Amino acid sequence: MRTHTSAVVIGGGLVGCSILYHLAKLGWTDAVLLERSELTSGSTWHAAANIHGLHDSTNISRLQHYTMNLYKELEAETGQGCGIFQPGS
Repeated sequence: MRTHTSAVVIGGGLVGCSILYHLAKLGWTDAVLLERSELTSGSTWHAAANIHGLHDSTNISRLQHYTMNLYKELEAETGQGCGIFQPGS
């Protein structure tokens, strides 16, 4: 068992998995994610997963825009669909 690491991410929900993913994309090779149960089995599992482009917070709108682009990149990288349905224009 390893006794040292550069980063420890606690919680394997949407945010924790995203943090670990982005650390890896930045070149971090010494990071670990700790989850007490199964990945996304906590509050992430109960979320409706609705993403919309309009929000009263500029930061939330930017995050949602980034997320939609990230899902498309993940699908291209992995060949796995994320189940995203984007109606409208």
